[in-house]
Amino acid sequence: MTQDEAILLIAYFTLWAIAMLRNREYLLFPKIMQEAGRVPAPRAAHTPISVIITTHEQCNALRHNLPLILEQEYQGEFEVIVVDMNSTDDTHRMIEQMQDLYPHLRLVTVPESARSVSPMRLALTLGMRSSANEWNVLTTAESRPASSHWLQRLAETFEADDNIQMVLGVTHLTSLHAWRGMCCRFLQTWQQIIHTTWAKQNGPYRCLGTNLCYRRSLFFSHRGFADHANLLAGATDIMVNQNATPTNTALCLHPEAHMLQKVSSSRRYWNQERLFFMETRHHFRRTFFYRLRYFRHVSLTWFFTFATAGAILVEVLLQHYILLALVALLWVAHYWQRHHHLRQALQATLTPKLSSLTIALSPILLHLVAIWDAQAWLRWNFSKKQTFEKKPL
Repeated sequence: MTQDEAILLIAYFTLWAIAMLRNREYLLFPKIMQEAGRVPAPRAAHTPISVIITTHEQCNALRHNLPLILEQEYQGEFEVIVVDMNSTDDTHRMIEQMQDLYPHLRLVTVPESARSVSPMRLALTLGMRSSANEWNVLTTAESRPASSHWLQRLAETFEADDNIQMVLGVTHLTSLHAWRGMCCRFLQTWQQIIHTTWAKQNGPYRCLGTNLCYRRSLFFSHRGFADHANLLAGATDIMVNQNATPTNTALCLHPEAHMLQKVSSSRRYWNQERLFFMETRHHFRRTFFYRLRYFRHVSLTWFFTFATAGAILVEVLLQHYILLALVALLWVAHYWQRHHHLRQALQATLTPKLSSLTIALSPILLHLVAIWDAQAWLRWNFSKKQTFEKKPL
């Protein structure tokens, strides 16, 4: 073995050790979720709550999911406010019929005269203004609680500390089939692992607007969405990113507080979600260290793969079969560890019906994350700025 070959082998071994340490980071998430599930039964929580649901042309989703929210076993008082963004279906008639059975259900309609404010931001603002309570839970029409104690678990989280201003919950994607659906669920679940671990250690980076508990006074003290009122997407993501701190935010990870969201797995939906998030994160604050960690997870996966392929090729050409066997053994150990730890993290999310095929392919799907991000970033760079903004009428 020459000196150059020895240096290359040491460099590969060092990279292997770094990759192995990166894989062990996935073990943090199962520990976090295990601690979250230790609370035996819902504790006494009586703070009045308002649930704000935004909807547009989603009458069927509301018909299926709304009763599960209205019939929550909450020990305090709560109201449910449906904010309709000018739907043309039977949403209004269905809500009026349900109000006879559920007197704590209210309907708010977004005025058609809104010009430069995005519909979602205006809907959330109207919901907050219409709320009769300090604590508001934000969700969407296509989302439903995983249990009847959803509100109780959220409330006991913010009642545990008077300094808490917002509570972030967990949302799972459901009813997605075929290859694109599997990719969509894997990406959302994997990112949830990264986001939750980061939020536990450093404070939240972002949040989906399907399971978010937020103080009304905090919302208006920061002028709501005034700083980004014209953006079409990313309302709650930016709001949490700009206003959350490690001391004013809590995570509610208990399985009974999870939300289930049914979304489309079509190519158009997939591409649009990724494209608009690229614009959303452009408005984030305190992003450097999170993106550095995210980049390390994604890039190290490809870097180690290329390094392994290169090392194997060199050893084959030089006919160093003992070193070739050593490199192959190190790669197998890395692959097994990554699959084992990633499987534990994915299963700890408690995502419903996360197929064994998805878990088995998780090391391969992890390679695709960089490709998906690169595709979305390229589309974002070649898109007009007006694509992401509400056009004045």
